[in-house]
Amino acid sequence: MENDGILCQVCQGVLLASDRKAYTPARGRLIVTNGYCGGGCAERLPRRRVSAEAERQQQPSMPAPQAPPVRTPTFQH
Repeated sequence: MENDGILCQVCQGVLLASDRKAYTPARGRLIVTNGYCGGGCAERLPRRRVSAEAERQQQPSMPAPQAPPVRTPTFQH
């Protein structure tokens, strides 16, 4: 089944249909699994991108933590 025009590109929720004939069993399964799109996703998307970019720029870049070297015991005979 092609989901273009059925699912929101941002939240993957099911978009409301303009005609009751569009509510098929397949669409019903998508509604149960994905829920409905609450609307306004396109307006929220740019802020998320901007805030994520701003957050990345504000955080100082630190090297990734590294595990200390593993020492193996040496046996003397």
